[in-house]
Amino acid sequence: MYNNIIEKLKKLKIKYEELDHEESKSCDDSKKFREEAWFDWIWSKNIIFHAKWKFYLVTTIWDKDLKARKFKKEFGTKDIRFATSDEIKNEINWVIWSIPPFGFTNKGIQIFIDKEIFSYEYFMFNPANATKTIRIKTNDLKEIYKTLENKVKIFDFSEEEVLFEELE
Repeated sequence: MYNNIIEKLKKLKIKYEELDHEESKSCDDSKKFREEAWFDWIWSKNIIFHAKWKFYLVTTIWDKDLKARKFKKEFGTKDIRFATSDEIKNEINWVIWSIPPFGFTNKGIQIFIDKEIFSYEYFMFNPANATKTIRIKTNDLKEIYKTLENKVKIFDFSEEEVLFEELE
């Protein structure tokens, strides 16, 4: 999956920086690394939800709380839970602590990305390698999503009602 991500970046001629660091197995590990390195760019949190026997990838800002119930209309059920480690391994062939925002081969997983991410200049994510982080411009992230076969929607929790829109 790491190779898929790097190939996608190169194919789209997207400039990126790759940082090596100690293995990160949690948001707290990532936070510690960022603070030690003085990084203040926007970092992602990628979560896979399970609802009605389907899986959904939700990408947001690393320290933002996500309420699964806000996705119930989009997922078609209120019975939503976090995918298990085994389900994540089966669906995207990876591990829970280093889920990337793209690069997996399962085209059936719908992707939801937090609109707030695009208000920042840079976006950092784990490229399916717990000892690496990639930094790209958020506008480039949008371009990557436009090329994916996966269905991609942007969500906005800033209003009382959750807003979902197609990626343009």
